[in-house]
Amino acid sequence: MKYQHLSLLFFLILMLSAKGQNLNPDTKKSHQTFGTELDLLPYISNGYYLSAWYGTGRFRIRGVLTKTTIPGFMLKDGFKDNKLTVYAGIVDYFFNDNFKGAWVGAGFEAWESEIRNENSSGTATYNNKILTLGGGYVWKFFDNFYLNPWAALHYIVGGETEIRLGNSVHKPGVLTPEVSIKLGWHF
Repeated sequence: MKYQHLSLLFFLILMLSAKGQNLNPDTKKSHQTFGTELDLLPYISNGYYLSAWYGTGRFRIRGVLTKTTIPGFMLKDGFKDNKLTVYAGIVDYFFNDNFKGAWVGAGFEAWESEIRNENSSGTATYNNKILTLGGGYVWKFFDNFYLNPWAALHYIVGGETEIRLGNSVHKPGVLTPEVSIKLGWHF
């Protein structure tokens, strides 16, 4: 819970620090910029999401740190509380200038996970290496503030594929879909 408040505070400080400065991305002479985003999905699941990005031309490089809990309906019967911490590096390409409109991206992620079995008091931890491919649409609706609906597919390329907990076995899906919306600030 404390990370939710810290990440929201971080986002608001960055947003307010740019307010009042002439940093409209459409009038910048430089083709280099940076920004930050907050994904709403992890906050719904009592997690957090931190992201910062640097962009040049039509490319941006994003670093992401997030913590979330995978919804129970995505887990095999008998398992619960699949907590996930993600460290990601992603490169995006925009089809329009000024980091707006449609984009596609690909990257590498490290997932650190913990899961519980409903029939035992223990937990199991496991790690996976993920290739991710996604895309979305950046809609700038007020000054440098934007909405970014997006979708991605995450593919396990390394790590544990079978996690034993008591007499049960958890097998993470090789392909995991994800859909969400981000709020962002473009400096």
